[in-house]
Amino acid sequence: MPKTVSLLAASVTIPLLVFTTPALAAVLPAMPPSVNIDAGPLGQVQVGGLFSFAGRAQSNVYPGASGPAGKTFSAAVSDALISISKDTGTWQFYLEGGAYNFYIVGQPPSSTGNIMNATFGPLPLAYIQYTPSKNFNVQIGKLPAIPGITPLTSLISDSYGIEFGLTGAQQQTVTRGIQANYTLGPVSASLAWTDGPYSNRYNWAVGQLAYNLSKASTVIAQAGGNLGRTGYATSAASAYLNNSDFYLLGYNYSGSRWNLFGYVQYQKLLATRRGGRSHGDQYGASIDANYAFTPHYSLSTRVDYIAYSDQAAVANPGNGMGYGPGSRAVSLTLSPIYQYKHWFAEGDLSYVHVYHYQAGDVFGQNGTAPNQFVAMVNVGFLL
Repeated sequence: MPKTVSLLAASVTIPLLVFTTPALAAVLPAMPPSVNIDAGPLGQVQVGGLFSFAGRAQSNVYPGASGPAGKTFSAAVSDALISISKDTGTWQFYLEGGAYNFYIVGQPPSSTGNIMNATFGPLPLAYIQYTPSKNFNVQIGKLPAIPGITPLTSLISDSYGIEFGLTGAQQQTVTRGIQANYTLGPVSASLAWTDGPYSNRYNWAVGQLAYNLSKASTVIAQAGGNLGRTGYATSAASAYLNNSDFYLLGYNYSGSRWNLFGYVQYQKLLATRRGGRSHGDQYGASIDANYAFTPHYSLSTRVDYIAYSDQAAVANPGNGMGYGPGSRAVSLTLSPIYQYKHWFAEGDLSYVHVYHYQAGDVFGQNGTAPNQFVAMVNVGFLL
């Protein structure tokens, strides 16, 4: 599977996106390569795939929830994706289609079909890329988003586990728009004009700057925000997310055995143009680490924290906006990962504790349980 110079791709096989989402360092040696196909006038194209199935057990099911969120045990196809890409020549492209699911610590799970319908559809990534030189390119279409570090899939080479951390609900995953990327020596920069958290309103300006301190270390800074104000909301993002400003500062280390990614983020939740609740602030931090014991087995751990100001919009776990005004949460996740050739198996054991919460906005049938344990397993293979 193609890898980038300093930042890994955000999904199954995205060989073109050298400068965008600072996905986590590979936790295992290189994945099996994509299949190369002679596509006639298009030249050589790469075909890749990811197929996996996940099972989940959770304590304190979500109040009044149906489907997987209201069950102690559930299972789903977590990924059934095919990618087709061309990464040579002046004009390049990337397409990824199929089924996928997301799991976020402290947030209720949903069925794969509901996730697809509520987010990015059966073709989550689709863009063309103009590459006039090796140091510069322009992309347009459905892109991995800046700002944020959440990759599209749970592919083990791009993630430290099955579930994203507490801050994942505030980060963007896929966005529509145009993006320019430039690299000069150890510096990589990206600027984009997009619809932010997939809002279908093109009023977000975002950027990323990355500096390679060494072959193993990279510092990443991200910033973005809505330059207008709108009351528009979609199933993928509330109006508060659509109107937010977002900042992230991160550090990535990729060694022979140890891999580490840590970051802090701040988000200002601005009031909508149409009024309503007051604005608030969200603060988050995460440290993700992985140690490879053998070429086939590694263990990841993540500690993360999220907090909301007293003025933050009241919202329950169902929409990923916290657990009430002034709420705080901390979580710990352990993720063993095993891979043999094209096959892999990974597990998650996670615990989240919420405090300063609003009754009805946390876990359990009455929404008053401040703790939740989750155990997951995800097995599959890559083309």
